[in-house]
Formats: sequence, structure tokens, C-alpha cells
Amino acid sequence: MIEENDINESDDSEEWVSKTQRKREMQYRQDLGERILALKQNHRDQLNLSEELIRALEETKRIKKNEALRRHKQYIGKLMRDIDLEHVEAFLEKLDNSHEINTRAFHDLEDLRERLIEGDNSVVGEAIGKYPNIDKQKLRQLVRNAKKERQTNISQNASETKQSRALFRFLRDSGTSN
Repeated sequence: MIEENDINESDDSEEWVSKTQRKREMQYRQDLGERILALKQNHRDQLNLSEELIRALEETKRIKKNEALRRHKQYIGKLMRDIDLEHVEAFLEKLDNSHEINTRAFHDLEDLRERLIEGDNSVVGEAIGKYPNIDKQKLRQLVRNAKKERQTNISQNASETKQSRALFRFLRDSGTSN
């Protein structure tokens, strides 16, 4: 005979989850699996995935049919139940943030290059302040060359120039050496 106390204890320990919520969670795990699938091998190795999941990810390369691929991705989502999602989420977020930071740095360098070409010596001083170990003479030479080339190309309607790209590479390399 089941007592009322026993029923209440089992209800408290098990949290009721709707079918819709379970489907959302499975879809989320499947989406995470697809993001892992899209990673380069060296990034995937850093996740410490189970052997079974690694085999399933490698098997995906072989599957060509759409329906079979869809079912296989569902299987990967099912295997994702057994791994630490917090670790995977943190790793993927770190990768996304590093990409965002690299993109922002790239745009900042492009902006600095444009201001160097369009601006005066105060912008050169700003670049020297930002990169204290930069070869000042080479920087000034590259800026001068890019300005000259841009002046001659304005009449020819050319966009980015060879000297402008050389200045960008120089700034990029000076920034990474610091």
C-alpha cells in the first residue's frame, strides 16, 4: 500500500518537464553538436569528448543523404546528453569572443591606416604612442608612399593600393610583436 507521504516525496524529487521543453533541450544539444561538428579538429580535441561521440562526429563526414544526415545529427544530439554542456558552452563562447576581438582589432588597424594616410603628423605620433617599439622611420616612409600613391590613384579612381596594403601589414606586424 502506497502512503501519501511516499507519493509526495517522489513528486518533490522529480521535476515535471513538458514534452515541448524536452524537445527544446534536445534541439539545443543537437545544435551544440552541429557547432562542434563545424569546429576544426584541433579545437575539437580540446573538448575531451567521449570516444563514441568522436566516432559519431567523424562518421558524419561520410554521410551524404539529407535524411540520413538529419537522423545522424539527432543521434549526435542524443550522445550530447552524456557530456558536460557547461564546458562545451564556455569553450564555444571563448572561440566566438576571440573571433569578435580579432575582427575588432582588424577594423581598428584599418581605421588607423586610413587616418595615417588622410591625416597629418599628429596621427603618426598617435601610432608611435600606440606601438612604442615600431620602426618610426619605416612607418613615416610607408605613410608617405601610401599618400603619394593615393594622390596619383585618385585621378585613376583606384581603390586600395599596394602601398596602403604594405602599411596595413606593417602596422599589423608591429602590433603583434608588442
